Amino acid sequence: WEIEQGARGQRRDGGGRGGGAGREQAGERLREGFRRLAARHGVIGDIRGKGLLQAVEFVRDPKTKEPMPDQFGVRVGRRALANGLLCRFDPHWIAFGPPLIATAEQIDEMVAILDRSLAEVLDAAA
Repeated sequence: WEIEQGARGQRRDGGGRGGGAGREQAGERLREGFRRLAARHGVIGDIRGKGLLQAVEFVRDPKTKEPMPDQFGVRVGRRALANGLLCRFDPHWIAFGPPLIATAEQIDEMVAILDRSLAEVLDAAA
């Protein structure tokens, strides 16, 4: 009964019972974090998704959208998992689907872990 009531509250107001940032605000916060990472690392060619269901595509050159070689997305995804970030990934992208009640602090932590993971993979390749 508690879970059902919480889910109803989540659908109705987007905030849920856990004090979440609200789906739209939280999704925009996540996208903005990914935009900062794109500017910092230069390997994110596209950010896709809606709300908190987001994915980033890894590219060698953001202008040409040429994919990163050598299973880059898998290496970043494995590093992110090792660093404590739950995600899905394939050779060219990484995707996230945090709980809809994720707080702003949790979203910032996700972005920080992805930032660190990207830096570790890029440093190892250099």
